[in-house]
Amino acid sequence: MTLETILFENFDCYLPQLIVGLSSLGYSGLGSLRPYGFNRFDVESGICAFSGRTILREGMLYPSNLRSIDVSDVQPIESAQVSVGFRTPFTGSVFPPDLNELLELARRRLIGFVNEYGDGTNVPAFSCKGEIVRSSVHYHKLERRSTRSEKKLFRGYTGVVDYRIEEADPVSRWLLGVAFVLGCGPDSSFGCGFLQDLTKPQSFPPLESREQ
Repeated sequence: MTLETILFENFDCYLPQLIVGLSSLGYSGLGSLRPYGFNRFDVESGICAFSGRTILREGMLYPSNLRSIDVSDVQPIESAQVSVGFRTPFTGSVFPPDLNELLELARRRLIGFVNEYGDGTNVPAFSCKGEIVRSSVHYHKLERRSTRSEKKLFRGYTGVVDYRIEEADPVSRWLLGVAFVLGCGPDSSFGCGFLQDLTKPQSFPPLESREQ
């Protein structure tokens, strides 16, 4: 099983807490069967997605192998057509979102992260034009665990949406790249709204070839 995590701000300080938390969760187990000793796991290794280098192996941390990126350095998407995989539930009101809505949702999420974890830098507006070529949709009824909400169930969608980009300014193409890192949609907690660029192969090298 692979778990992907994004760390903000002083990320190197949070890494030990993340590993300890995951190890404790693995010892307890997941789901309703955990009281019976089922669904337990061990945290075996960790890889930094940006550097491709090992940050955890055999209980040893290698924080110097972590690499950070500034959101302004995210590479824009230059292709005329892009296939977007909604790999964790998208909780927006309409699915699939059109291209403008997708970018606006990514921009709103970025603004929230910039205000909470960053320096409050302005996120510029964008201009684009495109259309949905094809899409697949899977509906999910999800149980809400938050004690702050009286709603116990909420809906989400996964699937694949192919967009044709007819016109797009540089900000639009950059925001699309940002969406593949930070996701989009109103809910970022519980892993909702994360995307995958299915137009290109995965950029992470296989485990056996990664630098130690």
